[in-house]
Order: sequence, then C-alpha cells, then structure tokens
Amino acid sequence: MTMNNEEIKWLESYKEEVSGYYAPLFDGSGIDFKDWDKLLQRFADAVDNVLSGGRQLFSAAYEAHNELCIADAIISNPNPKFIALEYEPPLIDCAQSIDFRAIAEDESAVYVDVKTIKPSPKDRWDQFERAIKERWFPENIEVMMSKEWLGGELWHSKFTARSRMLKYTLELEQKINDSTFTEDNYIFALALCCDGFSWHHDELEDFVHYYYSGSYRFDDPLADVQSRYMDEKGLAFRQTISRFVYVQRSWWDVQHKRINWNVQPPTLPDFKI
Repeated sequence: MTMNNEEIKWLESYKEEVSGYYAPLFDGSGIDFKDWDKLLQRFADAVDNVLSGGRQLFSAAYEAHNELCIADAIISNPNPKFIALEYEPPLIDCAQSIDFRAIAEDESAVYVDVKTIKPSPKDRWDQFERAIKERWFPENIEVMMSKEWLGGELWHSKFTARSRMLKYTLELEQKINDSTFTEDNYIFALALCCDGFSWHHDELEDFVHYYYSGSYRFDDPLADVQSRYMDEKGLAFRQTISRFVYVQRSWWDVQHKRINWNVQPPTLPDFKI
C-alpha cells in the first residue's frame, strides 16, 4: 500500500524519536547490555521496510518497538537489580533463541520471551453468531455484542487474543523443555504486549488462573472454548513458565504505558456479614 508524504514524514520522525530515546538509554545504562545496537537496528530496519513496502508492514515495527520497551523495563527494574542483559541469546541444546536473558546481582537469571498480540481488524460476526448457536459459552455467562457497534471486530479481537496466549505459552514451554540451563536459579517470563484496546489485563488474568490452577474461573467467558480446543488437540500445560507479563503501549507512544511483571488471577471481594 503506497503511503502519502504525510505518512512518510511521520514514520521518519517516529524512527528518529524512538531511536533517539533508546540509544543513549541503552548505551548509558550502566549494565553489561550485549547487542543493544542489534536490538535498535531491528527496529530501524522494520521502519525502513514500512517506508519501502507500505503501511501493511507496520506490525513488525510495532513488535520491535515493544522489545525496546521490555529492555528498558529490565534495565530500570529496582528489585532485583540486573547487572547484565543479552538480546536473543541462543539456548543450549535448542535450535532457538530467547528474546532476553537478564542476570541479577545474586547471579540468578531471568529469561524473557516477548510477544505482541494485536489482532488485525476483522469482522467475525458470523463466528460470534455460531458461538451463540452452538453454545460455546458457560451456561452462567451471557456474552453480549452489538453488530452495529463493532461487535464482530470486538469478538474477533478477544477470541484471537486468547488463542495467541495459548499459542505463545505452548511455544515457550517447548523451548524450555528442549533447552539446558546452567544457572542454579532461573525463571521464565512470557511478556505479552497489547495496545490497550484489542484486549485487556483482565483477559490475561483469566488465562493465568487456568494456567496455574488447572481450573477455569466461573466468570471466564472463553473457558469452554479453550477447554474444548485443548481436549480436541490433546494439549496440556507443563506449568514451567514462572511469570506472565502484561505490557501496554499504544502504537504512537515511545515508552510503555503500563507493565505488570507478575500477572495474578483476580481475587474475589471478601463479603462479611
């Protein structure tokens, strides 16, 4: 898709602003940050691809930008304080790499895989009607959408977000299973990035609840959908991921707006009589 001059000017300014913010931040971080220039170059190359290939390629730039945000968050994390950071280190005995490996002052390691979940706009009202007809939802839950108020698009975003959470979780678990780790103390974190509109923090809370407990929340609208899919495919979690991270950044923001390094299931209010 050919871009107009205004779009080209914005992209060039966007690239300059983001690179101008993160380059001195990484260079002067005070920690041993290997390959930070490689991380920044990935973002720059992604923007250049948009300039040459069209706006339909912007998702790669958005994803690379989110990785910059995670690196920033790791560097600035107060507790634990990290002394070293690697970008895309290879995993031992595994053909794949992981996005980040951070070493804390006590020599413990944190491995972080970063994934962006931003479903493309798509009207799937037909699928939502099928879900109602075939009773995809728990009996105690009524999911209400309005076709005239982007109901098909909203349904597609929520359904796709949940399926990506499942996909990326299984992929990271497979990496962990296939790899050997030399540190005495290490954890694995899956950072899931969003724009704050396509899906929300509470949706990841629902997913995390099932991941660690093996049971679905009573108010999880996608419980039956996920359960049926996992049963049909013979899927099961190994529960080897230590933390799920929620990251929110709108596409125009230079820094992340919100980050929760340890998403937990929501707690019910304590009613006392």
